[in-house]
Amino acid sequence: MAELPELELLKQKLRRNILNKRVNVMQVHNAKGELLTDGAGIEEAAFKGKPITDLHRYGQYLFLELARKDILAMQLGGELTVDLERGPAQAESEEEARAVLEIQINGHQRLRLHGTQLGNRLRMLDENSDVDFLTKLGPDPLMVHGEGLAVLREALSRRRSALRNILLDDAFAPGIGAVWADEILYQARLRPDRTAPSLTDEERDRFLEQIPKVLDRAVRCQAKTNLLPKTFLTRHREDNQCPGCGAALETLSVGGKNALFCPACQG
Repeated sequence: MAELPELELLKQKLRRNILNKRVNVMQVHNAKGELLTDGAGIEEAAFKGKPITDLHRYGQYLFLELARKDILAMQLGGELTVDLERGPAQAESEEEARAVLEIQINGHQRLRLHGTQLGNRLRMLDENSDVDFLTKLGPDPLMVHGEGLAVLREALSRRRSALRNILLDDAFAPGIGAVWADEILYQARLRPDRTAPSLTDEERDRFLEQIPKVLDRAVRCQAKTNLLPKTFLTRHREDNQCPGCGAALETLSVGGKNALFCPACQG
């Protein structure tokens, strides 16, 4: 499951490889492999022959800008996967079959999105489009340095729930995901079930500062577990041993989802 650092790395890869290249074909297939002529409500004419002039990310949304300012908004993360492929397309097995959006670029590259309910994750936008769905998102947590932290601090002051639930709420900071939420809380030395009102001023500052710090480090390490610092909890999800004190890591149900933490270091 892709989380924010992986999505940022995908954006960087796509900017290197497809920016200013021309779209040849756009097709949508359902899980049975059948071509949909009006898949996701997006017509091929909106793409064909147009160059990709820009590409941006906000939270888990990726925005592919075409000539004449048409924009394809793609909500990534969750079960949706994105691949940039070269060479002949590989058929999916029946067990793997999912809806696919395929954008052929310059005749030899394909941007493929695989997932369920694909149509609900795609939107074509122009200068007159309603973008109310974006106004419901909090600040992008990879961009919350300086004044951005003040926005998160204000948002946190209005919350009453557990810190891990807050981190997973897109209205607070979109796209963080479970793995990096656990890491942020570990680096801040706070239990996942601590509530926002229970924090001291020092704990609140520590919590907020770790959000961009952890995510930025993950991006710089290519979101690869073996490249993360040895002091990161994420490196020890397999051996289940705290990198700080050596104690066994434990899981805790918070909001119906399991959080990984060290009861000694995060007590």
